[in-house]
Amino acid sequence: MTEDFRTWTRGPVRWLAPNRPRKLNAWTYDMAARLTDEFAAADADDSIAVIVLAGTGGVYSAGIDRSVIAGEIQPTPFDVEAFVKSRTPTIACIDGLAFGMGATSALACDLRVASNRASLTFGFIRIGITPEWGSSYLLSRQVGLSRAMDLCLTGRSVDADEAYRIGLVDRVVAPDDIEDETQKLAEQIAEHDLGAIYLTKKLMWSSFEAASLAESRVVELEAAIASRHALKQAETAGG
Repeated sequence: MTEDFRTWTRGPVRWLAPNRPRKLNAWTYDMAARLTDEFAAADADDSIAVIVLAGTGGVYSAGIDRSVIAGEIQPTPFDVEAFVKSRTPTIACIDGLAFGMGATSALACDLRVASNRASLTFGFIRIGITPEWGSSYLLSRQVGLSRAMDLCLTGRSVDADEAYRIGLVDRVVAPDDIEDETQKLAEQIAEHDLGAIYLTKKLMWSSFEAASLAESRVVELEAAIASRHALKQAETAGG
Protein backbone atom coordinates (compact mmCIF):
# COMPACT_ATOMS: atom_id res chain seq x y z
CA MET A 1 0.00 0.00 0.00
CA THR A 2 1.39 3.41 -0.97
CA GLU A 3 2.01 5.87 1.85
CA ASP A 4 -0.47 8.74 1.46
CA PHE A 5 1.93 11.27 2.98
CA ARG A 6 5.64 11.68 2.25
CA THR A 7 8.50 13.40 4.03
CA TRP A 8 12.10 13.71 2.94
CA THR A 9 15.11 15.83 3.83
CA ARG A 10 17.58 17.53 1.49
CA GLY A 11 20.33 19.14 3.56
CA PRO A 12 18.77 21.79 5.84
CA VAL A 13 15.38 21.52 4.11
CA ARG A 14 12.49 19.27 5.18
CA TRP A 15 9.95 18.44 2.47
CA LEU A 16 6.35 17.48 3.33
CA ALA A 17 3.83 16.31 0.72
CA PRO A 18 0.47 14.56 0.33
CA ASN A 19 0.93 11.46 -1.81
CA ARG A 20 -2.42 10.57 -3.38
CA PRO A 21 -1.89 11.65 -7.01
CA ARG A 22 -4.78 9.48 -8.24
CA LYS A 23 -7.03 11.44 -5.88
CA LEU A 24 -5.32 14.71 -6.87
CA ASN A 25 -3.63 14.75 -3.46
CA ALA A 26 -6.93 15.53 -1.74
CA TRP A 27 -6.53 15.77 2.02
CA THR A 28 -8.19 13.46 4.52
CA TYR A 29 -8.35 14.19 8.25
CA ASP A 30 -5.70 11.54 8.89
CA MET A 31 -3.38 13.18 6.36
CA ALA A 32 -3.97 16.63 7.84
CA ALA A 33 -3.19 15.27 11.30
CA ARG A 34 0.01 13.71 9.94
CA LEU A 35 0.97 17.04 8.36
CA THR A 36 0.45 18.82 11.68
CA ASP A 37 2.65 16.31 13.51
CA GLU A 38 5.39 16.24 10.87
CA PHE A 39 5.40 20.02 10.62
CA ALA A 40 5.74 20.42 14.39
CA ALA A 41 8.63 17.94 14.43
CA ALA A 42 10.42 19.75 11.60
CA ASP A 43 9.88 23.13 13.24
CA ALA A 44 11.47 21.85 16.46
CA ASP A 45 14.47 20.34 14.65
CA ASP A 46 17.51 22.61 14.95
CA SER A 47 19.06 21.08 11.82
CA ILE A 48 16.15 22.31 9.66
CA ALA A 49 16.25 25.88 8.32
CA VAL A 50 13.32 25.73 5.88
CA ILE A 51 10.18 23.59 5.54
CA VAL A 52 8.71 23.00 2.07
CA LEU A 53 5.11 21.94 1.46
CA ALA A 54 4.78 20.27 -1.94
CA GLY A 55 2.60 17.88 -3.91
CA THR A 56 3.32 14.72 -5.89
CA GLY A 57 2.62 13.47 -9.39
CA GLY A 58 2.33 16.92 -10.96
CA VAL A 59 -0.48 17.97 -8.59
CA TYR A 60 -0.19 20.17 -5.53
CA SER A 61 -3.58 19.44 -3.94
CA ALA A 62 -7.26 19.45 -4.85
CA GLY A 63 -8.10 20.41 -1.26
CA ILE A 64 -10.17 18.41 1.20
CA ASP A 65 -11.42 15.02 0.04
CA ARG A 66 -15.10 15.23 -0.95
CA SER A 67 -15.93 12.35 1.39
CA VAL A 68 -14.81 14.56 4.28
CA ILE A 69 -16.98 17.46 3.10
CA ALA A 70 -19.98 15.12 2.87
CA GLY A 71 -19.67 14.24 6.56
CA GLU A 72 -20.41 16.30 9.64
CA ILE A 73 -18.54 19.58 10.02
CA GLN A 74 -15.62 19.23 12.41
CA PRO A 75 -12.45 21.21 12.99
CA THR A 76 -9.71 20.11 10.62
CA PRO A 77 -6.38 19.11 12.16
CA PHE A 78 -4.70 21.31 9.52
CA ASP A 79 -3.38 24.19 11.62
CA VAL A 80 -2.95 27.26 9.44
CA GLU A 81 -1.70 29.32 12.38
CA ALA A 82 1.09 26.81 12.97
CA PHE A 83 2.55 27.72 9.58
CA VAL A 84 2.37 31.45 10.26
CA LYS A 85 3.63 31.24 13.86
CA SER A 86 6.34 28.64 13.25
CA ARG A 87 9.92 29.76 13.82
CA THR A 88 10.99 28.02 10.58
CA PRO A 89 10.38 29.73 7.22
CA THR A 90 8.05 27.84 4.90
CA ILE A 91 7.87 27.57 1.11
CA ALA A 92 4.99 26.18 -0.96
CA CYS A 93 6.20 24.29 -4.03
CA ILE A 94 3.12 24.46 -6.28
CA ASP A 95 3.10 22.24 -9.35
CA GLY A 96 -0.28 21.81 -11.00
CA LEU A 97 -3.66 22.17 -9.33
CA ALA A 98 -4.08 23.93 -5.97
CA PHE A 99 -7.78 24.09 -5.04
CA GLY A 100 -9.56 25.09 -1.83
CA MET A 101 -7.52 23.93 1.14
CA GLY A 102 -4.74 23.20 -1.35
CA ALA A 103 -4.59 26.89 -2.30
CA THR A 104 -4.98 27.99 1.31
CA SER A 105 -2.15 25.77 2.55
CA ALA A 106 0.10 27.44 -0.03
CA LEU A 107 -1.09 30.86 1.09
CA ALA A 108 -0.16 30.02 4.69
CA CYS A 109 3.47 29.57 3.64
CA ASP A 110 5.94 32.46 3.73
CA LEU A 111 6.99 32.06 0.08
CA ARG A 112 5.47 30.37 -2.95
CA VAL A 113 7.21 28.90 -5.99
CA ALA A 114 4.89 27.82 -8.82
CA SER A 115 5.41 25.88 -12.01
CA ASN A 116 4.12 27.48 -15.19
CA ARG A 117 1.34 24.86 -15.30
CA ALA A 118 0.14 25.70 -11.77
CA SER A 119 -3.32 27.05 -11.04
CA LEU A 120 -4.69 28.34 -7.74
CA THR A 121 -8.41 28.31 -7.02
CA PHE A 122 -10.12 29.54 -3.87
CA GLY A 123 -13.20 27.77 -5.18
CA PHE A 124 -15.11 27.10 -1.98
CA ILE A 125 -18.16 28.81 -3.48
CA ARG A 126 -18.19 26.24 -6.31
CA ILE A 127 -19.14 23.51 -3.86
CA GLY A 128 -21.55 25.66 -1.86
CA ILE A 129 -19.37 26.52 1.10
CA THR A 130 -17.58 29.65 2.30
CA PRO A 131 -13.81 30.25 2.44
CA GLU A 132 -12.12 28.28 5.20
CA TRP A 133 -8.75 27.53 6.82
CA GLY A 134 -7.81 31.19 7.12
CA SER A 135 -8.14 32.03 3.43
CA SER A 136 -10.47 34.98 4.07
CA TYR A 137 -7.75 36.53 6.25
CA LEU A 138 -4.62 35.57 4.36
CA LEU A 139 -5.80 36.12 0.78
CA SER A 140 -7.00 39.71 1.26
CA ARG A 141 -3.72 40.62 2.92
CA GLN A 142 -1.74 39.03 0.12
CA VAL A 143 -3.52 40.46 -2.93
CA GLY A 144 -5.85 43.15 -1.52
CA LEU A 145 -9.52 43.00 -0.58
CA SER A 146 -10.94 43.65 -4.06
CA ARG A 147 -8.90 40.91 -5.75
CA ALA A 148 -9.66 38.53 -2.88
CA MET A 149 -13.37 39.27 -3.35
CA ASP A 150 -13.02 38.51 -7.05
CA LEU A 151 -11.29 35.17 -6.48
CA CYS A 152 -13.63 34.02 -3.69
CA LEU A 153 -16.95 35.21 -5.16
CA THR A 154 -16.30 33.90 -8.69
CA GLY A 155 -14.35 30.81 -7.65
CA ARG A 156 -12.28 31.26 -10.79
CA SER A 157 -8.83 29.77 -11.26
CA VAL A 158 -5.68 31.86 -11.43
CA ASP A 159 -2.89 30.61 -13.67
CA ALA A 160 0.78 30.98 -12.78
CA ASP A 161 1.32 34.17 -14.79
CA GLU A 162 -1.61 35.98 -13.20
CA ALA A 163 -0.68 34.64 -9.76
CA TYR A 164 2.80 36.14 -10.17
CA ARG A 165 1.41 39.43 -11.47
CA ILE A 166 -0.91 39.94 -8.49
CA GLY A 167 1.65 38.81 -5.93
CA LEU A 168 0.09 35.47 -5.11
CA VAL A 169 3.30 33.58 -5.95
CA ASP A 170 6.92 34.77 -5.83
CA ARG A 171 8.56 32.76 -8.62
CA VAL A 172 7.39 30.85 -11.71
CA VAL A 173 9.58 28.08 -13.13
CA ALA A 174 9.32 25.11 -15.48
CA PRO A 175 7.69 21.97 -14.03
CA ASP A 176 10.86 19.93 -14.49
CA ASP A 177 12.83 22.49 -12.49
CA ILE A 178 10.43 23.29 -9.68
CA GLU A 179 11.84 20.99 -6.99
CA ASP A 180 15.43 22.03 -7.64
CA GLU A 181 14.52 25.73 -7.86
CA THR A 182 12.57 25.53 -4.61
CA GLN A 183 15.48 23.73 -2.96
CA LYS A 184 17.84 26.43 -4.27
CA LEU A 185 15.68 29.17 -2.76
CA ALA A 186 15.53 27.29 0.55
CA GLU A 187 19.31 26.88 0.59
CA GLN A 188 19.77 30.62 -0.05
CA ILE A 189 17.81 31.22 3.15
CA ALA A 190 19.65 28.46 5.02
CA GLU A 191 23.06 30.05 4.30
CA HIS A 192 22.41 32.58 7.05
CA ASP A 193 22.54 32.33 10.84
CA LEU A 194 19.69 30.11 12.03
CA GLY A 195 18.76 32.38 14.93
CA ALA A 196 18.60 35.39 12.62
CA ILE A 197 16.40 33.42 10.19
CA TYR A 198 13.94 32.51 12.94
CA LEU A 199 13.85 36.06 14.34
CA THR A 200 13.44 37.64 10.91
CA LYS A 201 10.42 35.48 10.11
CA LYS A 202 8.85 36.34 13.47
CA LEU A 203 9.60 40.03 12.96
CA MET A 204 8.10 40.16 9.47
CA TRP A 205 4.84 38.51 10.49
CA SER A 206 4.57 40.59 13.70
CA SER A 207 5.16 43.83 11.77
CA PHE A 208 2.68 42.74 9.10
CA GLU A 209 0.00 42.39 11.76
CA ALA A 210 1.01 45.53 13.70
CA ALA A 211 -1.60 48.26 14.05
CA SER A 212 0.79 51.10 13.28
CA LEU A 213 4.32 52.01 12.21
CA ALA A 214 5.11 52.88 15.82
CA GLU A 215 4.04 49.42 16.97
CA SER A 216 6.10 47.87 14.17
CA ARG A 217 9.18 49.82 15.31
CA VAL A 218 8.77 48.39 18.82
CA VAL A 219 8.67 44.88 17.36
CA GLU A 220 11.80 45.64 15.31
CA LEU A 221 13.65 46.86 18.41
CA GLU A 222 12.74 43.71 20.34
CA ALA A 223 14.00 41.56 17.46
CA ALA A 224 17.23 43.57 17.19
CA ILE A 225 17.93 43.13 20.89
CA ALA A 226 17.22 39.40 20.70
CA SER A 227 19.44 38.90 17.63
CA ARG A 228 22.36 40.80 19.15
CA HIS A 229 22.03 38.85 22.39
CA ALA A 230 22.13 35.59 20.40
CA LEU A 231 25.24 36.75 18.54
CA LYS A 232 27.03 37.60 21.79
CA GLN A 233 26.14 34.19 23.21
CA ALA A 234 27.52 32.50 20.10
CA GLU A 235 30.74 34.52 20.28
CA THR A 236 31.15 33.65 23.97
CA ALA A 237 30.54 29.95 23.31
CA GLY A 238 33.05 30.01 20.47
CA GLY A 239 35.73 31.43 22.71
